[in-house]
Amino acid sequence: MSEIAGAIARGKSGAVAHIVQVARMCVTEARPVVQIVFLMRFMTGLLFQLPGTLSPLRAALGAVAWVLAVLAAYLVNGVMDVTEDRANDSIRPIARGDLPVGLAATIVAALAAGALLAGAAVPGLDWDVLAMLVLGYAYSGPPLPAKRTTFTAAATVTAMGLTTYLGGALSAGGRIGGEVLLFGIAMSLWMGCVGAIAKDLGDVRGDALAGRRTLAVVRGERAARIASAVGALSVATGMLLASGFWAPICLAGAVPLAAGAVWVALRCRHPRAGRGPYRAFMVTQYATHAAMLVALAARLTLG
Repeated sequence: MSEIAGAIARGKSGAVAHIVQVARMCVTEARPVVQIVFLMRFMTGLLFQLPGTLSPLRAALGAVAWVLAVLAAYLVNGVMDVTEDRANDSIRPIARGDLPVGLAATIVAALAAGALLAGAAVPGLDWDVLAMLVLGYAYSGPPLPAKRTTFTAAATVTAMGLTTYLGGALSAGGRIGGEVLLFGIAMSLWMGCVGAIAKDLGDVRGDALAGRRTLAVVRGERAARIASAVGALSVATGMLLASGFWAPICLAGAVPLAAGAVWVALRCRHPRAGRGPYRAFMVTQYATHAAMLVALAARLTLG
């Protein structure tokens, strides 16, 4: 009897370990660095609206809905990008063959359902969560994936960014303010005009093999580097000016964004820039949001 109990216990332990392993692979496939910055965008939108009519439960449900929606959006990207990821020597779980495509697709459906349920509990957030899920699928899924061209990819990720800031603001309650719109639009354009272009610099071979018509594939890496640099400097300059005139609190984020834009432009000067501009883009996102979150928390604390 004790041997049977031991076998059952080992079976349960093995099942739990397998579930944990699959969950870890899903998070890895969905790129933790990207997941964290999406959560920072959500929290920035939330803090811009405070004190508002905040309910801790409402904010928590909003955050859960957004985490699940973003996980679903980026996991479906991994499901759809197997060909180019393998051609680009990706080490993510689906490309390696460790996470079966069918299982990942099932988990995407479960994540999307959970996001919709949590979003439905927050007044006004349900449509925003649905929009995020639709945009996430539209970026990667058939019949006409937005990732095929730089323009459609940029438009889609810009919209995904804006829905995220709005999701945070809606979770705080109250009327959407001009400050969150200014910051949200600027940083969403940063995603579309810089990140969506720079990320393709290291993936030209795989993208061409998969039939994608990105700027780097069609016009070459030099054109993509120039576009990334111009986009970075333009977005940063616009945010600096707009913040100075209409929303001084946003200068807390505009200053590190300007410094990061110069960094991106300098990295784009290298003929073999590779992932350098995209890394500079990503670090700048983190720095800008961290600075903005600190400034907003200080404003709340000091009244």
